[in-house]
Amino acid sequence: MIANHNFRPAEAAAYLGVSQSQLAKLRMESNRHKGPAFAKVAGCVVYRRADLDAWIAANMVDAA
Repeated sequence: MIANHNFRPAEAAAYLGVSQSQLAKLRMESNRHKGPAFAKVAGCVVYRRADLDAWIAANMVDAA
């Protein structure tokens, strides 16, 4: 497996366990601060694995 693998939205959604629709909503300008970082390369949305993992880590909830 390539360490710096880039994910297209469908792959990123599956990796995160969210729907593609939810991921698209998180890319909307008003919600970008809530979602994982992404890039547009030649008009295609891509996510880096490191950014997806960082987003997961940032959204961990401690059991109380």
